[in-house]
Amino acid sequence: MKLGEYQKLKVNSIVSIGAYLVDDDMNRVLLPKKLVPKGIKVDDTINVFVYKDSKGRLISTTKNVFLTVGSVAKLTVNDINEVGAFLNIGIERDLLLPYSEQTTSLKVGDKVKVYMYIDKSDRLVATMYTSNKDVKASVKNKDIRTYEYIQNSEKVYKTIKYNFKGHLIYTDKSAKPTQIKNDFNMSKTTFKNAVGKLLKDNKIKITEKGIYTY
Repeated sequence: MKLGEYQKLKVNSIVSIGAYLVDDDMNRVLLPKKLVPKGIKVDDTINVFVYKDSKGRLISTTKNVFLTVGSVAKLTVNDINEVGAFLNIGIERDLLLPYSEQTTSLKVGDKVKVYMYIDKSDRLVATMYTSNKDVKASVKNKDIRTYEYIQNSEKVYKTIKYNFKGHLIYTDKSAKPTQIKNDFNMSKTTFKNAVGKLLKDNKIKITEKGIYTY
C-alpha cells in the first residue's frame, strides 16, 4: 500500500461503512461509503489516493488531491496551531507543514509552494524547502484555484442555508473581514469570490437585507 499516492486497488468486500480495498499483497484499506462509486462490486478495481486519518489509520479517497508524494504544488493555509500550518490538499484531512519546514512566517489564507514527503514517523508532511527535493510532478495552479472556488462556494452556500437558515443579514460588500472570518473561516476576498460563483450559478440572490439561498 503506497501512502500519499494514487494506486489501483481491488474491491475485497463491501460493508455498511464503505468498501475495503486490497493491493497485490492483500494489504487492506477502507474507502468510505460516501465515496464508493455506484454499481461497484467485489473484484472490481478502482483508482484511489491513500492517506492517514486523524487516528493514524490508512484510508482512501477517490477525490482529486492537489499533490502526491514527491510532487510540488502551491497550497492554501487552512489553519495554524502550535505544531505548524495545515494546508488544503483537496480532501477532508489537511497536510501538515511543520514550523521546522517553513522558510517564512505564515497566516491563514496564504498560498505557499510546498513539496510532499513521508517523514520518519510515517506521516505525510510538507516542506517549503523544495529546491533540493527530487521533484517528480507538479500541479498546475489554475487547477488548484478552480477546485478551491468550487469548494469555497459550496461551503458558503451550505453555511448560509443551514447555519443561517437561508438568510445572511449582510453581503460580501457590507461585511467586515472579521465577521466573515468568524462565520465562514475565510478571508473577505475568498468570500467575495465564492459569492460571485453562487450568483453566477443562480444559487443565491442579494438584496439590501442580505444574501438569500434558493
